[in-house]
Amino acid sequence: MRMTRLLVLLLLTCSFSLAVAQLPDETSARVPELDAFHKPIYKLWHDAWPAKDIAQLKSLLPEVEREYKKLAAAKLPGILRDKKEKWDEKLELLTGAVKDYQKSVAADDAEGILKAAENVHMYYEQMVRVVRPVMKEIEAFHQVLYSLHHYHVPEYAPDKIAMSADSLLKRMKELEAAMLPARLEKKAEQFDKARKNLSASVKEFADAVKGKKGKEEIVKLENTLHARYQVLEKVFE
Repeated sequence: MRMTRLLVLLLLTCSFSLAVAQLPDETSARVPELDAFHKPIYKLWHDAWPAKDIAQLKSLLPEVEREYKKLAAAKLPGILRDKKEKWDEKLELLTGAVKDYQKSVAADDAEGILKAAENVHMYYEQMVRVVRPVMKEIEAFHQVLYSLHHYHVPEYAPDKIAMSADSLLKRMKELEAAMLPARLEKKAEQFDKARKNLSASVKEFADAVKGKKGKEEIVKLENTLHARYQVLEKVFE
């Protein structure tokens, strides 16, 4: 009997792992094109711009243009679907900055080149902040929540929901122990309130799952949990 239970648990674990493995592009918040764009941005911002090296800034334009085109065509992974509107907004600003960079280089306008290069860097940084959570604990929590909210609950797969509930309890414990970055201290009160509400929602959801409550209640509690997670995310916007 004990061996049977262990075998069932092993199969469920493998099934859950396989389900996640089948969605590598959806549950990862990385955008490869954004990472690649960092290479010319690094040289632009840390070498050429501080030295006011106009010649180097001109020479970097083709690389910036090449990586920008790839970035502009990039598709966000599923886990970032809620960020698309903000992503598009920042991409439009970056597009304008790249165009200004091109015009300034064509006109041999040194001041224009410096200003445009500064804006390219600034809007790149803003795009990074759109897709990358401020804290790794928030990203880890969201990875579990994403599969739960967009797959396991809509499909209503009780075994996967139960495993996700256990994982959320673990991720929530890590999030509760995490320290807010010093630069965001002014948001501490708002963050603590949102985190406390999310924690309560995670516990209530996990208790309902463990207690084998009805589908309607489970779905309702999960929707509340997801909404409270979104409130936590908005603290950093």
